[in-house]
Amino acid sequence: MKNVTKYNKYLEYKKDILFFDKINLEELSKKIKTPAYCYSVLQIKDNFEQLRKSFKKINPLICYAVKANFNHNIINTLSKLGAGADVVSKGELKQSINNGVRANKIVFSGVGKTIDELEFAIFKNIKQINVESEEELNDIEEICKKKNKKIDIGLRVNPNVDAKTHSKISTGRYEDKFGIPENRIIKIFEKFKGNNFLKVNSLSIHIGSQITTLEPFSQAFKKLRKLTIELKKKNFFIKSLDIGGGIGVTYNEKKDKIFKISSYVKLVERNFSDLDAEIILEPGRYLVGESGILLSKVVRLKKGEEKTFLIIDAGMNNLIRPSLYNAEHQIFPVRKKKIKKKFDIVGPVCESSDVFRKDFVTSELKQNNLIIISSVGAYGSCMSSGYNLRENAMEILIEGKKIIGI
Repeated sequence: MKNVTKYNKYLEYKKDILFFDKINLEELSKKIKTPAYCYSVLQIKDNFEQLRKSFKKINPLICYAVKANFNHNIINTLSKLGAGADVVSKGELKQSINNGVRANKIVFSGVGKTIDELEFAIFKNIKQINVESEEELNDIEEICKKKNKKIDIGLRVNPNVDAKTHSKISTGRYEDKFGIPENRIIKIFEKFKGNNFLKVNSLSIHIGSQITTLEPFSQAFKKLRKLTIELKKKNFFIKSLDIGGGIGVTYNEKKDKIFKISSYVKLVERNFSDLDAEIILEPGRYLVGESGILLSKVVRLKKGEEKTFLIIDAGMNNLIRPSLYNAEHQIFPVRKKKIKKKFDIVGPVCESSDVFRKDFVTSELKQNNLIIISSVGAYGSCMSSGYNLRENAMEILIEGKKIIGI
């Protein structure tokens, strides 16, 4: 049996029964309906504090990337720790404000902000809007003229750096839809210098998600540093540098060799600590990814000609990452047994892609037995759908013996 604590340090087997923090998951299943997302509050707090306390030379603003998981209790937990928010829609902006995040700690990113969304963000006096194109800047200027408002603007730079991650979550190459090519940035600063409504005074980057090596960050940070110095030499004021997120987490301990967070912090400080600008981080997956498990029940076993299918009540409607990204999440039985079996673990949705693992060896499992799918705290519930008119999985937070959300 793989080491379950590699995926969440608050997961532990006690007499062959899996506990999440101090909660017996077999007993929990008698109180709630499966499938159910369960999040460790302590894991989220630990991740936030580890990142914050690793910095020695700068005091960054940590803006949680709400797209990773917009659960209101998670946002509330992070806001109480002092986190800001990185949002990509009006809905995320509202959710953040309603759950304790101060408007002056919110940055609004995203390539397709509508006029309505921009008007709402400007009305709320958020910290800054990270702009993805000159066309978007023109729209914001028109809004500010009509409303007689002024707002801080960050230009999202496309540094043309390959994040060496899944192609669907790589965002920093010229072929991707995100950001402004770096060779256009200075001209935009010059065009909007002294503008009565737009304070173009920040740069931002975000090159991708689930990045497992430091090299892509190093390349992007060097380019951002060089661009910042060039702008400063031309007497442009750089108030802040938003260096995005993208730090990977462990989905498979054999494949995912993640760098130490201290090494990432040293890289950040080496590139930016002397530039006299506020540093903004946008971690999402790093803060919540490993905090979550999906508790699911075996519907039945189906013996095929060549393999045995373990059909569970969680499907791709609840967790789409395996079918969308070919992601492999580790799966653990709630009750360990000595006998091992090989299964294709699949969901109930009427799609051949509704598969979580193929030829997966685990404890012998039978109808109504329980399993967990690990590392689902990010891009799990927030990407769920009502496909096949299946119900959404419930979501709860666990802290010690305390259960939030029932």
